[in-house]
Amino acid sequence: MGHERIGHLPGTKKWRNIVAELTEFSIKNNNVASIANKTTRNVAGQLERMNQDKGVLASFSYLLNLLHASKQRDPHAFLQQNGITLSSSFSLLELARSIKQFNQARCDNTEYATIASQALIDTVSTWTKQDQQQTSLFFGGNVDPFEPWRRAADAGGFSEISRIYFSNFLGRYLKYFLEREASASFKSLFDRNDFIERLDLHLNEISKSTFETTKVTQQFAAGWYNKNAVQRFPDIADIQGFVGYALKKLKNNLVFDLDAED
Repeated sequence: MGHERIGHLPGTKKWRNIVAELTEFSIKNNNVASIANKTTRNVAGQLERMNQDKGVLASFSYLLNLLHASKQRDPHAFLQQNGITLSSSFSLLELARSIKQFNQARCDNTEYATIASQALIDTVSTWTKQDQQQTSLFFGGNVDPFEPWRRAADAGGFSEISRIYFSNFLGRYLKYFLEREASASFKSLFDRNDFIERLDLHLNEISKSTFETTKVTQQFAAGWYNKNAVQRFPDIADIQGFVGYALKKLKNNLVFDLDAED
C-alpha cells in the first residue's frame, strides 16, 4: 500500500521506518503523515520547555541525590534531609516506590511526572543490574546498596547514567505521544489496539534509536558534573540549566524545523 511522503518526522531514517511499520497494518487507515506530524509537533513544542516542569526536575534531582548521597559518610541521613527515605538495604522495588512518591509530591503535570518517574525507574534498574550483574530484584547479603551509585558519582559515570536516563525519557515520551495520537486518529478499536500492540513490539527499536540520539548529551555531561556536582550538591538553577540544555540538544538532534515546513 502506498504512503504519503512524510515531512514532519524526527530527523533519522530509523524513526521514519518505525512509524511507517507501526501504521502499516490496515488498508482503511493511511494515517502515517497525520500521526507523525502531530507527534513531532508535540515533541518540538514541548520537549525543550520541559526543564520548567517540576516533575521532570524532581526526577533528575532524585538521581543526583542518590549519587551525592553515595559519597557521604551517612548516605541515608543525607537523603532523609532531602526528602528521600530508604531502608538500610533497600531494593529496586523500594527505590521505584520512593521515586514515584518523590515525584508525585513535587509535580505540576502528572503526565510529564509519570514519564519522568518511569524513565528514572528504568535507569536505576538498568544501572544496578549492569553494575551488580544480578537477576534478582533485591540487593542480596551484605552488599552495599549505594555501591552502584558511588561508581556513577564521577564525571565518567555521570555522563553514562545521564545518557541512559535521557534515552529512557525520550523513548517513553515519544511512545506516549504516538500512543495518544493513535487513540485520537483511529476510529476502530481493533485498529487502535493493533497499533498499540505493534508499538510495544517496536520498543526495542525505539530504545536503540533514542539511545543513539542521546549520545549528544554525553559531550557536556562530564564537564557539567565536574564543575557543579563533585564538591557540592548542585542547586536547582544548576540542575535546571543542565536538564534544559540536554533537552534542547535532544530536540535539535531529533526533529526537523517545523516552521520551515509550513
